[in-house]
Amino acid sequence: MLKSPHHAIDLSFMRLKTKAERGGGVDHWNVVTAGPYSEPSNYTQDYDTGRHVAEEFLKYIGKHPTNGNATLLGCITVDMIKKQVPKGLVLGFMSAVNDYAMTVARIVAGTTASSSQPSPSMSQAVQAWRDADTRFSNEVTLDVRSDHDELWQAKEAAETAMLKEPCRSLDDIRAKAEIALRDENVFDSIANCTIGSEHALRVFLRSLLGEEPEPVDSGGK
Repeated sequence: MLKSPHHAIDLSFMRLKTKAERGGGVDHWNVVTAGPYSEPSNYTQDYDTGRHVAEEFLKYIGKHPTNGNATLLGCITVDMIKKQVPKGLVLGFMSAVNDYAMTVARIVAGTTASSSQPSPSMSQAVQAWRDADTRFSNEVTLDVRSDHDELWQAKEAAETAMLKEPCRSLDDIRAKAEIALRDENVFDSIANCTIGSEHALRVFLRSLLGEEPEPVDSGGK
């Protein structure tokens, strides 16, 4: 018996075929149309349904980026063609997939700045780091004889908090990646330092995946 995670079990719009249905397998498109498009509201309802299904699909493959799931979009498309799925469902589904594809393509191309902003929590973490870094740099410039331990520790704490802050959007990922690439001190911390008992690179990569920082126990671990 199949167990989760498996797309045929986890996705609401798919189902396992019975053995009587040409030997079984997976029905990759088990979505019912709202009805004939002679009634205009049915097309709108189908379009919205298609988008909702696509959002469910995208979240699932993002959570489970396996080799098997890498072929799912093709399997969905083939079943759509076989079943002659109504236009509203098809366009709704494909429009949501295309929206996501364009967002990723812009980042990969690197030629167009994002029109969105990082999440409030990411913006706050980044700004706190920038403020602490500026205060430390300004004090070092003004008084090179002092070691500025307090400001240094504040800067390091803000940098660590920023590196650990989980990304909640592609704009969050972009913001953190740009800082890591452009700031030599941050890059050095990621490459060569530890956060607690863990290499900073692992902490940074987990944050890009949106994972929350591991809790610290009473012993400071």
